[in-house]
Amino acid sequence: MATITIIFIGSLLCLLTLWRRFTAKHKIPLGLKPLPGPKGYPIIGSVPDVPEKNGFVKFAEWGKEYGPIYQVNLAGHNHVWISSDQISKDLLAKKGAIYSDRPHIPALISDNRTSSQYLPLLSKNDGWTRQRKFANVIMRESEKALFHRYPELEAKRMLVELMDDPSRYNHALESFIARVTCRLAWGHSDASDELKQRARELLIGVSPTGALGNKLPFLMSLPDWLVPAKAWERRRAATERRFFEIMQGEVECDIKEKKAPSSWMKTFLENRSKWGFKYELEGAYAVGMHGIAGALTIAAPMQTFCLAMCFYPQYLPMLQEELDRVCGDRLPRSEDRPNLPFLRAIIRECIRWRPPVPTGIPHYLIQDDEYDGYHIPKGSVMHPLEWAIGRDPTMFPDPEAFNPLRWVKPEYPTYQEPLTQYPTIINCTQFGYGRRVCQGQGVADEDLLIGIGSIAWLFNIAQNPGDGDVTVPTVVSDPETVENVSLGINEKASISNEELNAGINSKKPTKEDIILSKYDYPGSYPTLDEKPTQTASGKSETKDKKAPKIDPTLDFTTLLIAKPLPFEFQLTIRDNERAQRIRNLFKEGVKNGDYKGGREYWGENQGKDKPLGWGKV
Repeated sequence: MATITIIFIGSLLCLLTLWRRFTAKHKIPLGLKPLPGPKGYPIIGSVPDVPEKNGFVKFAEWGKEYGPIYQVNLAGHNHVWISSDQISKDLLAKKGAIYSDRPHIPALISDNRTSSQYLPLLSKNDGWTRQRKFANVIMRESEKALFHRYPELEAKRMLVELMDDPSRYNHALESFIARVTCRLAWGHSDASDELKQRARELLIGVSPTGALGNKLPFLMSLPDWLVPAKAWERRRAATERRFFEIMQGEVECDIKEKKAPSSWMKTFLENRSKWGFKYELEGAYAVGMHGIAGALTIAAPMQTFCLAMCFYPQYLPMLQEELDRVCGDRLPRSEDRPNLPFLRAIIRECIRWRPPVPTGIPHYLIQDDEYDGYHIPKGSVMHPLEWAIGRDPTMFPDPEAFNPLRWVKPEYPTYQEPLTQYPTIINCTQFGYGRRVCQGQGVADEDLLIGIGSIAWLFNIAQNPGDGDVTVPTVVSDPETVENVSLGINEKASISNEELNAGINSKKPTKEDIILSKYDYPGSYPTLDEKPTQTASGKSETKDKKAPKIDPTLDFTTLLIAKPLPFEFQLTIRDNERAQRIRNLFKEGVKNGDYKGGREYWGENQGKDKPLGWGKV
């Protein structure tokens, strides 16, 4: 009875709060007019009109109807959507003094605006200032060191994983990014699985379509025992804190023993008093947050690359010709960047065509403002809508088509010279505006150049043949013997073509796969029985005949970072001699201790049902 009473009181308070927000009259100054936008419904606003799947498409459609800047009431909060790069610059960059805060994320236990835990989510305050200075230093130093060659080192392991089990390409690409990021953050790669899980859980916590606390904020004021979502977030935060503490402690020990590789944490610890951090673990969070930020987001354009090459195959031979001409029989490296304009064009177009954060990272307006005769009220959440900004037809003719030529041919508006520098993703709109520009864009640029370049250098990518056939990705070559070295890749004494063609279920899952297979979360990958399969006609089918067909190039996760869901395609080795060379380099690296397997931090089954460990995701 007491539980029912608490729920009733909580629901009543929620409704009362929403009603007050809805009925509150915001006075518009004389001579100005309100922004246009959909009217919505009482209390809930336009929430029912926004689909959970690919909601950014709906916001872009409203932009065509109401103009390049409009407002939407979402459950009592005013959201302003901007479909124009110029308007985004006029407001978010030129007026950064009032547009550089972040909105509150209700589902997080600690207030994201003031906790000094997550730099990208902080409001413009002292914590934001000191951590941004620290970020500038670690990014600049690692860039001057060519990111310590970590992407080039991990590219070899990624290619071996793709050769051994191409059906798990998503795992290989995400692991490549997570391992590079782990090395940059702490000097070692063995925490990559844990870093990916920390990123997954935080992504749920900050996504509007993820944690329940973001959909029903009043729940976060109730006791943990009454709200499992709140208890989940408290455990997530505690596990994350302990993980960051462990990683800092390990680098401290490495420094004492004079064996610490270059890392952001080493830079912090060797100048600990220089940064002015205010609480014991602020440095651990300052490093760990950059690790989390890069762990999954940078993999999304790599997955988009595979998608694009299946549906726009004419561009892969052009890319491979450039790589063969510049790199020859070796993998691409950092110094090749000026001579690889078409690779950079492919990367730039992947980010435009399917932006990793299609809704843009929101800003928060701290005082009333006006623009072009319109009144923008204080407290508005401002969204530079990347999906629409990258589809401006005056800047991007035929915007729905994947076309990297738009970046390297003079007849396109996006063409810039010199081609030794342009195209580039540095300072592109996807990395934000004004004072909130992402400081890790150099890392993303390097990872994508080496990662995508390496894949195209070794593999051909194509759709599966046949009409409606379900075929796993296969490596077309004589497979080589693989040493059973337990390095976080699939353990096989040898692989045959028959084994590769036997199907996904024949592949030995990793511990990460086994644990994650028990859980489901908004935007998670579908199970094998539910996974859409690509047909020759370009449609998507599932075993549920009643399910609507989905454009396979728009089958994305529903969280803040929109990642293409796994699909089936052919991955074939271009040259057996290259493949053997990569295997030999990888084996040599194994002997030198360059590649280590993943670690588990929380005991059996990653701490399930224990105070710390992996949460259901």
